[in-house]
Amino acid sequence: MKNTFLSLAIVMVAGTTGQMTSCEDQPAKTLPTDPVEIELTLKQRDVVASANRFAFDLFKPVVAGEGTGTNIMISPFSITSALSMTLNGAAGETFNVVRSTLRYDGQSLEEINGTYRRLATEMVPVDERVVMEIANSVWAENNFQVKKEFINALKEWYLAEARNFDVADPGSVDLINGWIEEKTHDRIQNMLSSLDRDLVMLIINAVYFNGKWKHQFDSKKTAERPFYLTPGNPVQVPVMYQKQKFAMSRPEKMTLVELPYGQGNYSMVVALPDEGIAPAEIVTGLDAGKWEEWMESLSYGPTEVELYMPKFRYEYKRKLNDDLISLGMGPAFAPGVADFSRISDEEIFISFVLHQTFIENKEEGTEAAAATVIGFTRTSLPPEPEVIDINRPFLYFIRETATGTIVFMGLVADPSGV
Repeated sequence: MKNTFLSLAIVMVAGTTGQMTSCEDQPAKTLPTDPVEIELTLKQRDVVASANRFAFDLFKPVVAGEGTGTNIMISPFSITSALSMTLNGAAGETFNVVRSTLRYDGQSLEEINGTYRRLATEMVPVDERVVMEIANSVWAENNFQVKKEFINALKEWYLAEARNFDVADPGSVDLINGWIEEKTHDRIQNMLSSLDRDLVMLIINAVYFNGKWKHQFDSKKTAERPFYLTPGNPVQVPVMYQKQKFAMSRPEKMTLVELPYGQGNYSMVVALPDEGIAPAEIVTGLDAGKWEEWMESLSYGPTEVELYMPKFRYEYKRKLNDDLISLGMGPAFAPGVADFSRISDEEIFISFVLHQTFIENKEEGTEAAAATVIGFTRTSLPPEPEVIDINRPFLYFIRETATGTIVFMGLVADPSGV
């Protein structure tokens, strides 16, 4: 693993202190049974709150843009990580609209960068029973000059790897996809199908999560039960069951239940709409304020619950250009308007923001992965090379350029002649 790739993998090293000590003689390590506090400054908490506001604002157009019956999942942390890296290269009005879209209006770039560095270093190791991995990278085309200050900022604050690629090499797309696959344990595959010839830079974030339930389901109790795609339209699916104490509440039009992983630093909050209420209706009224109300309602202690929960596994992929433009980031996508002068002296703009996710929910826990790729393109494309096809008789002259002396001259009427 690269040293920039944060990982929860624990390496067990057997040591000697004069003589070998058996494993049985080692005291068992006591792991926490409750969530461990992660200390953030007030400014850093403000950044997290702003990112959460952006998450709900983005989720609305994503859900509205998909047809009924589509499985959807996004990783707000992955998206905001990639866009926060991008913010380091923006200037002028472009900086303002990207920051505003991310709902960071009251925060400085230093506060934003410091928060993501803090989250990456603290969220990863907080629970030894949960695997949380975060990886960032920036890829520059071989012929594109990137300012050193921009690369250094991403390395320092986001622990990003700096790579190069050749846009003309068909193997480059496999190289980039391979990086994403490695960082997501092969859960995000074939993210990029090709590279446009005018692509000059990519900013990539990858996140991998694998959490074991604090209260695992017994696979022997999993059974086929009906799941209603619409009222009166059931399908049979594998459904897990357990009787356990969970935090739950019943706010208007829904039921909430929170399922913790490991020691509880990570959890899954399930929001089940009441019968006759579509999930999209809940999303329409959901914002950061409503989310805080939900979390408050779950804080009153656990309730004994008989829980039936379907197993599920799916992937989701979406180009986020239109969603981000609808939130105010349009200038960053506009050739001739976007200002990324802190990245390069060449004029560039964001040509795409691509997001892909994976999730599998089963008796042992949940595995999930996400990747976000932001592509940058030159505003003024280099001119197409002139095509000169010497496919007919021609003259040639060989000269000495300093004196102008013509040394040879000739005519080729038939190149195949001997």
